[in-house]
Amino acid sequence: MDITTIITQIIGELIISAPALWLAGRWRVGAERAKFTDALWITAVGVVVSVATNEFVGAGIGSIIQLVVYLYLVQKYYETDWVNAAVIAVVTVVILFVATIVLAMVGIAILGPGLAGLV
Repeated sequence: MDITTIITQIIGELIISAPALWLAGRWRVGAERAKFTDALWITAVGVVVSVATNEFVGAGIGSIIQLVVYLYLVQKYYETDWVNAAVIAVVTVVILFVATIVLAMVGIAILGPGLAGLV
């Protein structure tokens, strides 16, 4: 994978995932601990770790490593425990899923083949 693809992936994730992570963090740990810049850093570092693990380890073990690193980042940046980090991660996924469905219903987003039957 070349550096242009990685940078593009980081920028895309920052635009899409960081706001959802920030909202989930504010809901769970409060505005004092869940800063938007923290969400940006969590997302950026998470993408770099994701690319590195997929490149060097593979998808199977890499997915587990990515999950642990992502939860660790949420736990450290938002100054919370592992359970709250897991709740924030799940809520982030739900926010992204709902946003995708809403955007698809108004014709802005294009759903992937896995979600095509849901709308």
